[in-house]
Amino acid sequence: MHKNKPRLRKIIVSLIFLLPAFAFLSYSVYIPFGWNIVLSFQNWDGFLKKSWAGLANYFNAFHDPEVLKALGNSIFLALVSTLGSVLLGVLAAGLLFKVRRGEGAFYRLIIFMPVMLPSAIVGLLFTFVFNADIGLLNSFFRAVGLGSLTKAWLENYSTVMWCIAFVNIWKMTGLTMMLVFAAIQMLPVSIFESSKIDGASYPKQFFYLTLPLVKSIIQLSTVYILAVCFKTYDIVFSMTRGGPGIASTTIPITMIKTAFLFGEFGYSSAMGIILMLIVVVLVLTFNKLLSGEKYEF
Repeated sequence: MHKNKPRLRKIIVSLIFLLPAFAFLSYSVYIPFGWNIVLSFQNWDGFLKKSWAGLANYFNAFHDPEVLKALGNSIFLALVSTLGSVLLGVLAAGLLFKVRRGEGAFYRLIIFMPVMLPSAIVGLLFTFVFNADIGLLNSFFRAVGLGSLTKAWLENYSTVMWCIAFVNIWKMTGLTMMLVFAAIQMLPVSIFESSKIDGASYPKQFFYLTLPLVKSIIQLSTVYILAVCFKTYDIVFSMTRGGPGIASTTIPITMIKTAFLFGEFGYSSAMGIILMLIVVVLVLTFNKLLSGEKYEF
């Protein structure tokens, strides 16, 4: 009995230290999440008494063209932005690994800087890039004699989503680059030396040796960026506010508009739960696709 006292004391002390963190997570995550699930089955305008709606909110969401359009836009942005930023980030990490230390640090800083910028500022910045009249992109086309390529990029139904996806990729590429670069640096030098002796060029080393060894880091980066891009609100709102029409409206924008403009908090909560389930399915899918053997060295 006396032998178990120190162990019991450690457990009690550990729980005491965990209580503040658990209380904060309960207040900011667990309770709001549970409340959101309950609210998704109710009708509530934020003031009057709630009424039970059952599955009506979910049924209406899947039959609402605006919600389906926003859901499609969110999936498009998340997948295109994730694939683009991860592929470019991995490629940048592989290239910068062979750059000299001083120059490489400068290039890494330049590529990583967009990650640190607030999303709203990034969106506002690119409205000047894609502006139809004074935007940098159209001005460049005119300057090089390609005026026929100029467009109202953010007012065109066929280009607006691609423009927003490009901004997401520009902002998130540096995260993957930095994580993969750090992972490559942790690899033993002997692995590269032995493969070089066997006649493997750097591209072969990178694709057949380095990538499998840093696959877990690529998986981590992919899942994180996917979750972040699914919640895209700031960039879209600052660039287009969901326009033209509803061409670039995402689920977060639709949720906020439904709740705070139309007073349908239960309906908005149902949209959030649907989005969460889609994110979970896609995260599990990407985890399955990117999972593989673990290496020890």
